[in-house]
Amino acid sequence: MQEEREDFLVPHLPSGRIGTDTTVLQGIEHTVEAFLGMPGGDNPGKMPLRLAD
Repeated sequence: MQEEREDFLVPHLPSGRIGTDTTVLQGIEHTVEAFLGMPGGDNPGKMPLRLAD
């Protein structure tokens, strides 16, 4: 099953047709919010915390 998924998904990743969900939080003041959101499922994809520009 995993191999079938990879065979389907891998060719589409470079084209951008399939992507990941990403929520970006800006600023150290959102550190606790980002941390507490991980186990709660607030974001199904990646949630980077950007500390500086």
